[in-house]
Amino acid sequence: MDGIIIRDPVAHINITIQYNLVVGTVASGAFLLNEVGHGCDARNLETTASWQPDGKFTLNTPNGNAAKFMPPSMPIAGTPRVALVMARLLVEGEDRGIRPFVVPINDGYRMCQGVKLLSAIGCGDMFDHSLTTFDNVRLEASAMPGDLAKPDDLRLAFLAVIGRLRIGALALSLWIIPFLKTAAFIAGKYSQQRTVQEGVHGERVPFLTFRNQQLPIARALAKIAVMEPFVEWAASQQNNSSLSIMSRHALSVVLKATFIANAQESLGALLERTGAQGMFPENQISNEESLVRCTSTAEGELLVLCIRHATEILLGPSRVPKAENPPSLLAEHEGGINAGLQELLKTFEGHRSAGYNKYILPQCRPMILAIGQRMAFELAPKRGVDRDLLAMYEAEAVRSDSSWYVERLGLSRAAQYEMESTACDAVMSQLNRHLDGLGIEPYCTAPMLPAAKWDDFVSVAQAFTGKADGSGSVFQSKL
Repeated sequence: MDGIIIRDPVAHINITIQYNLVVGTVASGAFLLNEVGHGCDARNLETTASWQPDGKFTLNTPNGNAAKFMPPSMPIAGTPRVALVMARLLVEGEDRGIRPFVVPINDGYRMCQGVKLLSAIGCGDMFDHSLTTFDNVRLEASAMPGDLAKPDDLRLAFLAVIGRLRIGALALSLWIIPFLKTAAFIAGKYSQQRTVQEGVHGERVPFLTFRNQQLPIARALAKIAVMEPFVEWAASQQNNSSLSIMSRHALSVVLKATFIANAQESLGALLERTGAQGMFPENQISNEESLVRCTSTAEGELLVLCIRHATEILLGPSRVPKAENPPSLLAEHEGGINAGLQELLKTFEGHRSAGYNKYILPQCRPMILAIGQRMAFELAPKRGVDRDLLAMYEAEAVRSDSSWYVERLGLSRAAQYEMESTACDAVMSQLNRHLDGLGIEPYCTAPMLPAAKWDDFVSVAQAFTGKADGSGSVFQSKL
């Protein structure tokens, strides 16, 4: 969650992959699990590692759908790279499940024999996400940890192999906090320095004068305030032996769903409120918004994870801590959503029925978000979160499912808006205290802030000049 992440998000991604997924085994590693045709159903991946009589293995990509998708495989800076490649172990033609294989990818300058890299894919700041394929790559017997025996349960064995994704789902979500801090700080300060004239003869007033400018900033500040305590608690629960592995993974998914929802709404709104200048990559917010879109698919595609864990919670194998403050609006919302889905579930033949697909699947992500909003709201007062920001967060959470509160609790739209308006007034009265308290200013390099930085930015930007008279570009009517 350190603000230094803002200066080089790509380095942060690489460190997360290295320490969490590759576990420090090599100097520079990649984790190759998903394939072009197998993301949500990675259990069905097609890359094969065939055991040979001499004890070695042959690694192959059988078709285009089996190309490994979005690993960092590109030769960079002369640093050799290896990858932890997930492949289907074949012993004398028998499928013995998915295993990890340590595979040299490149020597830092050239790809290794039989390893092919295709088209880097940009996402915000450039990261060498690519397609990687293998053609009869020979691997030593030591490339595969473990033995050749077929597991009793292939599904459980697969889940054990990819177990670090549970931590990754939580860890990669954490950079959303400095992203939101940066965006809120830039938008908040910019909205005070940028002015507009009121009417033809009116005085110039700051953008921040207008409610439409205030609300996105106040909402972002409120989200940041409750997210930090939520992270501390959720991370501590990953070592809670009283919770099953499935329940711990569910908590990671709840946090990820909540953080992604917070970021997608706030970064988009703050980017819009900073106008044309905000669209420049140098002003940081647009790059952060792009990286959040990538985060929703990293370490497990968010929608699929929500469907899986909402289903596990509804059916019983997975449990999350219950509400500590049942009378709160957000706890009532969570309980009402869950109870409604439980009743609906009773009318279907099971979670693979057509009815479940039609009526419950679309509500799985909102259900997980409701759990996360309640948890974040509950934990915040225990960590001393500012009461004005907490009230603002509650109003924002209510706004995210406004019709439910109208329908089930009789909380009218006017009452909801009054909640938010009162909270926003309180937050705005202390805006600079809240912005400066984020501790993110040293990492905000946006040239739009302050105005003097913009002049410096323009003075060093590439300039296009010439001596053309422009006559050839004048429109001549042929009528």
